[in-house]
Amino acid sequence: MDALRIIQLWNQVTVRVLDVRLKQAGTGGDLKQYRLPASAFLFVFQGQGELWVDDEVWLCDRFYVLHAGKGAQVTIRSQEALSVYIVLYKASLPASASYEFHRMMHESDPFLDNWGFPPVEPLAMLELLQTICGSWLQLDDGLTRLSVKGDFIRFVHAVLSEHLFRPGEVSLSEQVIRYLSRNYRKHISLEELARQLNYSQQYISRKCKEQTGLSPLDYVIRFRMEEAKNLLAGTMATQQEIATHVGYPDLMYFNRMFKKYAGITPGQYRKRYGQSVSDYARNRSQSSVVPSRSLRYPFHVSDIDYQFQWNEANRMTRATRSLYAVMLLCLTVMLTACAGPVNNGSATHSQVAVSASPTVTGAKASSGTKMVSTAFGDVEVPEHPQRIAAISYLGTVLALDVQPVAAESFLMSSPYLEGMLDVVTDVGDSLEKLLELNPDLIITHNPQPEVVEKYQKIAPTVSVPYNQFASIQDEMLYFGNLLDRREAAEQWNEQFEKEIADIRAKVKQAVPEGKTLSIMQEYDGNVSLFGPKSGRGGRLMYEIMGLKPPAAVPGYMLEESYYEFSLEKLSEYMGDYLILTTESSLESLQADPIWGSLGPVAHNRVFIWTENQSWYRDPIAVKSQINELTDWIIEVASR
Repeated sequence: MDALRIIQLWNQVTVRVLDVRLKQAGTGGDLKQYRLPASAFLFVFQGQGELWVDDEVWLCDRFYVLHAGKGAQVTIRSQEALSVYIVLYKASLPASASYEFHRMMHESDPFLDNWGFPPVEPLAMLELLQTICGSWLQLDDGLTRLSVKGDFIRFVHAVLSEHLFRPGEVSLSEQVIRYLSRNYRKHISLEELARQLNYSQQYISRKCKEQTGLSPLDYVIRFRMEEAKNLLAGTMATQQEIATHVGYPDLMYFNRMFKKYAGITPGQYRKRYGQSVSDYARNRSQSSVVPSRSLRYPFHVSDIDYQFQWNEANRMTRATRSLYAVMLLCLTVMLTACAGPVNNGSATHSQVAVSASPTVTGAKASSGTKMVSTAFGDVEVPEHPQRIAAISYLGTVLALDVQPVAAESFLMSSPYLEGMLDVVTDVGDSLEKLLELNPDLIITHNPQPEVVEKYQKIAPTVSVPYNQFASIQDEMLYFGNLLDRREAAEQWNEQFEKEIADIRAKVKQAVPEGKTLSIMQEYDGNVSLFGPKSGRGGRLMYEIMGLKPPAAVPGYMLEESYYEFSLEKLSEYMGDYLILTTESSLESLQADPIWGSLGPVAHNRVFIWTENQSWYRDPIAVKSQINELTDWIIEVASR
């Protein structure tokens, strides 16, 4: 997600500080596999160490800021004492927030992202955290928590200012450590690593030792041994299985290396420490290598009252959820195996269709399939799909007289699709529900590779961003080709052109030459502008009816789905007529000193509708909106 979107979401959410702690890590008191109960900022100072979040690592030296999302597993390792401020927080988007913000959060939640950097101005951040922590420990009189929240917002502002606008490069040491941690099971050649990074072997070894206290080879050994200890204590896998898993096919050699590292044999380690693992962790796998992932905090009634446990593992587990996830993964693998290869060539990139003009080639990849061509490669899909999951483009699929088996909640709430969804299942965000429906094709607009990859494990997936098509007719033809409904798409386009030709002529005759139309949304004191590829009437009035926005509106604003701008520019970007999405009435707008001074509002040349009416821009919605909007513009222009 780009910087503008992140800032917009931070400005929209309500924030609660849940807990603030100052802890010591390192020198035997490492923070190990702590599962965050909420999103968190960690501020490390006074020392060097490794900051792990799940499988990613950052190296700190004196000062470091780390952000991690709820549910992430955090580990801090150091050969010396480290001081760590931890601030747990919760950011919630109000239900009344614009659909655009809810969709942004749905597609990519920045409050769950993991990232870190060494701050350029750490002392200002440290001072804020000292104030926050001091206030948090005081007796709460209401104002104290308010003060904490205010200081936390200032801290976030300082962090984001550096994170978003002074991006730093990943250091050589971090590149080395990340490479070693991802490949520790393989044979690692320092010579090959040096060649890839374009540094000498001696320099890489020196930088690695400066940060970790270990040479690259010793670091890999430590990583393998720590993983082996977890598996010995947390699973019933055999020693041979564990040895092979961590990179030692020779069991005897593994035993010698383990005893040299831990001081005892693998069997002795399992007898000594295996009993401390929960019964569930010991019984969950009799033969597979499944590392233990126990929670690191007790859960109390209040979501503010967390207690950190640094050395003792908490026995609470998500047994049922984890078991279900394993079953789902197994089922997914079986389905994938039965279905055969989904695509060829660049599999990962081909899943994300981000092309200026995506096409369906019609070329047959194998019996009963065809290739969908995009700028990132080809995706193999069924030639005649029968069970379509329209996670996006639901209205377009229905306009082709295709009944999907699944869709998501937001699109199903469209007032324009009422009575058309009797046999469509609302899967929401649930991959489990989607899997149960056994789709043979999934359609989404989501451009995130990690999201599309999850869909791809269930069925062939085509991702097309919403602003992809030059016209509504192009959109219909694309999906007509994809869904084996080319003839239906052509018939729809032909009928649509006939219907709008007369209306377009009436609009052109009614609206005087040179008159302009603005399409905006007012929400929570902010104003956004919409162009020809947008909902809110933009696609209909600009693209289809051919009306023009004011000349003062910059072209780049119209290229976006929407563009938020300052109220100071409102009069400059205001046309002769206005289509406005708002919850306000005309009377309240006319009484407002800013809006009431604008010609379209003052003289009632404004069309007002709610977001639930204006957001949708699929072919069915556009057809439903045509008469209402065009009747209005013809009537207003004729006064």
